[in-house]
Amino acid sequence: MKIIHIFLVVLVFAVSPIQAAELKPYTGTMHASEFILKDMQGKTHRLSGYRGKVVLVNFWATWCPPCIEELPSLQRLLELYEGKDFTILTIDVGEPAELIRPFLSQVGVNDLTVLLDADGTTHKDWNIYVFPTNFLLDQSGKIRYAAVGALNWDEQNVIDTINKLLE
Repeated sequence: MKIIHIFLVVLVFAVSPIQAAELKPYTGTMHASEFILKDMQGKTHRLSGYRGKVVLVNFWATWCPPCIEELPSLQRLLELYEGKDFTILTIDVGEPAELIRPFLSQVGVNDLTVLLDADGTTHKDWNIYVFPTNFLLDQSGKIRYAAVGALNWDEQNVIDTINKLLE
């Protein structure tokens, strides 16, 4: 596991925070793999329970500099779409809630749903090799867009893409 962690760190730095990711149409398997994960309060979340909403699934970790850069814009995106059929599910890979809570407070991100992929099963099922990795799902649970690396979720083209999915 330690070798995998080191490999992931190397890949994270290969996608530097200066090089902004791009939200691109997804060309892989269209349906997202189901997951059942607990959040930091112990509540169970099932991806299929979010059908009917546009869902942003974000894989990240506290040790990932591009993830740290991206988190505040995810918080602002959540606030922008408050009351709409849109949600963000962030999935922290391999870290305990006791580590994540103070980290989120430190970076000023308090309202995001953080799911815990403690054993790394979900990130393996989704074939995640770089953090952050994001998937934008339509209301039927199909993956429509993806971004590998940090993305500025405040950009107008990103907001336009989400608005189209909400129509």
